[in-house]
Amino acid sequence: MSDDYLFDRSGPPDPDVERLEKLLAPLAHDAPLDELRMRRRRRLSWFVLGIAVAAAAAVAIYIALPTSHANTCTGTGFEFSAIGGDVTCGGAHVAKGVLPVGGQLDTGAHEASLKIADIGTAKLGTNTRVRLDRTDPKRHQLTLDRGHLHARVVAVPRLFAVATKHTNIVDLGCEYTVDVDASGVGRICVQSGRVELATKSGAVVVAPLGTCAAILAGQRPGLPLGDGANTAMQNAVRAYDRGEVGALDTLLAAAETRDAITLIALAAIDANPTRVLARLMELSPPPDAEITVDTALSDPEKLAAWRTDIIEIWAGLYRPGAKRP
Repeated sequence: MSDDYLFDRSGPPDPDVERLEKLLAPLAHDAPLDELRMRRRRRLSWFVLGIAVAAAAAVAIYIALPTSHANTCTGTGFEFSAIGGDVTCGGAHVAKGVLPVGGQLDTGAHEASLKIADIGTAKLGTNTRVRLDRTDPKRHQLTLDRGHLHARVVAVPRLFAVATKHTNIVDLGCEYTVDVDASGVGRICVQSGRVELATKSGAVVVAPLGTCAAILAGQRPGLPLGDGANTAMQNAVRAYDRGEVGALDTLLAAAETRDAITLIALAAIDANPTRVLARLMELSPPPDAEITVDTALSDPEKLAAWRTDIIEIWAGLYRPGAKRP
């Protein structure tokens, strides 16, 4: 057999090749073979597939990332303005807007000013996240998840409140600063008026102007400590807030007349209020002779009258020109 037969069928064929040709004849392809067209089709198929994959990836990224123009923070709520750069509200990066009920505002690396309805304002620090829970004629309520909030409100008591993870801060018409970390633990300082620190357990502590109190984990408000408290009293309050054994004894021994504001709050949350009120009787006797340790324990109204008297005395220390002990 000539080798040319295998390429152009010239020359005599080999008998084995002939038999193989006859065997494969039914499978012969008699249409024109356009290799170039097949290659183009394969290339086109891969090109179309690549476009589809890229488009799907782009859609996924668009959905995952916050958009700068799909702003849902409009309408009714608390007006806000960013300070130093855009903040995030409703998934959008904005310079100003309206925080609606259920909406969340996150300042990120910047700050923001927030209008509390028509009764006050608040300044939010960096890395602060707040949520508006309610705003109506009976109540305006924010939740502070983390960060720094400085509020100033002129309104009837209990119209505005700020909830944290562990303590609810009820405004009684005042100015105060709150700082909490991501776990909800932090501190509140009152610059004017007074606030109530309430928890789900039912304990309520009143913190007036010139005092600071810790915001503790475990649904328990910290004790308000007045400006100028002596070092021993400061340490005793911190020890009590930490739940250290023997801290109550140390605190009662360190307390001075000006610390009555701390003891009246202590009487509301301590498991042994009798000892606390007995010491308070020595430092700041009640305004009415009918109020005794026993009657204050049995009659909430008498205890409230004693608390009001102590708070008014304390507030008098902070009036302009007042001489503080």
